[in-house]
Amino acid sequence: MYTLKNIDGIIFDMDGVIFDTEALSMRCWKKVGERYGLENVEENIRLCIGRSTKDTKMIIEKAYGHIVDMDTLYAESRRVINEAFEQEGIPLKDGAREVLEWLHDSGVKIGLASSTSYDTVVREMKDVGLIHCFDIIVGGDMIENSKPDPEIYLLACQKLGVVPENTLAVEDSRNGIISADAAGMIPVLIPDLIEPDEEMLSKSRVKLNCLMEFKDKLSCEGV
Repeated sequence: MYTLKNIDGIIFDMDGVIFDTEALSMRCWKKVGERYGLENVEENIRLCIGRSTKDTKMIIEKAYGHIVDMDTLYAESRRVINEAFEQEGIPLKDGAREVLEWLHDSGVKIGLASSTSYDTVVREMKDVGLIHCFDIIVGGDMIENSKPDPEIYLLACQKLGVVPENTLAVEDSRNGIISADAAGMIPVLIPDLIEPDEEMLSKSRVKLNCLMEFKDKLSCEGV
């Protein structure tokens, strides 16, 4: 079992793990899809979860490029999402602040590996007052190959100065779990929008219900 006493560090995904943004983004994309008369928006956006901006644009262009200009569509989606952030704030997952502050105080090495661009990650973490909790941050624009490729986690482990085989990776998406597993890490699955399939479950060290359960297990019997 893994506890704070016998791991090298912990690397978190951001959206869907720390930020409760996946549902908000889905809601906004549905609104944009209705404006442009797009079908199967939810199905296609689910394919983008855990992917970089570049990959997301490719997926959306493949689905709707024959209907609407990709740059126009993506810009509209970002505008609607940013408006939602301005009106509602960046929503945190239950327990996210408590868990990250607790880990920061414990002295364990903490990293963040997000498919979102580095500058955006830093800005949003500053906005919610959690930037100090992370020793390193790797954004999707710092790598060539996004999740499910292991590149982002291997780079994060290198920057954090930890051995992948003894480092936890906290993820919610299929792409993220596959990425962490391929990097040789210890994947911890806390599902969000995507119901775990057999591959996700088989590649996860453990499946938990929420971040507070993650904290409880780390401080007691281990994950």
